[in-house]
Amino acid sequence: MNFLHRKDILFILFVLLTLCFSSCHKNEDLIIEFDNTYPLALAPDVEWCVVTEPYVAYKKESNWTSSVTGHCRKGEILQVIGKRQDENGEKWYCTEKGWLSEISINVYSNRYKAQKVAEEILSK
Repeated sequence: MNFLHRKDILFILFVLLTLCFSSCHKNEDLIIEFDNTYPLALAPDVEWCVVTEPYVAYKKESNWTSSVTGHCRKGEILQVIGKRQDENGEKWYCTEKGWLSEISINVYSNRYKAQKVAEEILSK
C-alpha cells in the first residue's frame, strides 16, 4: 500500500517551497540611523561618568582643598578626559569642567552604559 503518490509528494514539496519563499522578503524600507551626537560614545579608550550625588563641585585640581570651578547635578553624564590618584589613594577624574572625586561618580566604559544608569538614577 502506497499512501502517497508521486504527484502528492511533488504537490506537498511545491506548497512548502512556495510558503518558504513567500514568507521571506527584503526590508528595503528599513533605514538604520546612527546617533552621531557623541562620536566617542563607543570609543574603547574613552570613559564616561555619571554623577551619583545630588550636587557635586568641580575642582580646579585633583584634591579637596582646590578651588571650585563649577557644579554638577545627580544623573549628569560627563566624558572623562583624564584621571589621577592623590596622595591619599583617592581617584580623581577630569572632565571638561573640572575634577571630580571617585566618591561622587560612577565610571563606565561607554556612554550608552552611563546613559542607562543615569536614566535609572533619575527615575527613582
